[in-house]
Amino acid sequence: MLRTLIDEVRNRRMLAFAALGVLVALALPLLFLKSAPEGAPEANSAAPAAATEAKLPARAARLLATTDAGAPGGRAKGSAQDPFAPPSSYRAAAAAAAGGGEASKSANTSKSSSGGSTSQPAPAVVNSPPSSSSPKPSSSKPNPSPPSSGSRAVDVRYGANKDTKIRRSIPRYKAFYIHGKLVAVFVKYSPSLNKAVFAVAPGLHISGPVKCRVQDGVCKYLDIPAGSHARLTMITADKAVVSRRLDVVRTKARRSSGTTSATAASAHSEPACLVRKLVAMKPGDSLIARDACES
Repeated sequence: MLRTLIDEVRNRRMLAFAALGVLVALALPLLFLKSAPEGAPEANSAAPAAATEAKLPARAARLLATTDAGAPGGRAKGSAQDPFAPPSSYRAAAAAAAGGGEASKSANTSKSSSGGSTSQPAPAVVNSPPSSSSPKPSSSKPNPSPPSSGSRAVDVRYGANKDTKIRRSIPRYKAFYIHGKLVAVFVKYSPSLNKAVFAVAPGLHISGPVKCRVQDGVCKYLDIPAGSHARLTMITADKAVVSRRLDVVRTKARRSSGTTSATAASAHSEPACLVRKLVAMKPGDSLIARDACES
């Protein structure tokens, strides 16, 4: 069919019109694409007239016309100045009314914004570590506790005269006799009194630079410091007067060991019995014999 149409066009000499129709069909879309949108101004249309300068508000005009030294000519130098910010003189006056410190801060800010000298920042405070030469707190050691009973050894003399042999480091519950009768027992060393404590039998006559500790009207204990003495006097069954001098010569520090303590505990069973009997005595009781606690 297309071949028949082409032959007919050629026979009637209409080939030129057919070619023209093809060109028109191809050109129409291009013309529509390149055509300007409706309402667009033409290329040769006249340029718009320049806009007239608008009148500034009165406040803006005053700010631009200010004669402040920080903004000469009413215009700021650089991009940091706000043209609508109040002048520095106004800020300085307001800051001066609020306080001197705020005024100086405002003045420094205005100088920095106008290109002038800037204020130096405050030096930073650096906490340096303490030097090795700094004095260290003294570590004071607590005072040692006072010695307990038995922590000091006691040296004594016991006899008719004051120059008898020294008995060194007498044990606790050491017994002292007159004619086989118990008259005194070493109880302990008292750190609070700083004296040696002796239990004594009632009915004795006590003399010397010491005093008795009286309980229920009876002399029970003698507290004798180092360098002092007491004289113990008794009347025997045959009415004889006999006396002995008990001197505390000195006291000294002594370390106690576990073995010594154990030995002392076993050795003190009989002397402890004598002490109990001596302390329990009442006026008028007979003196305790040496073998009163022997089994």
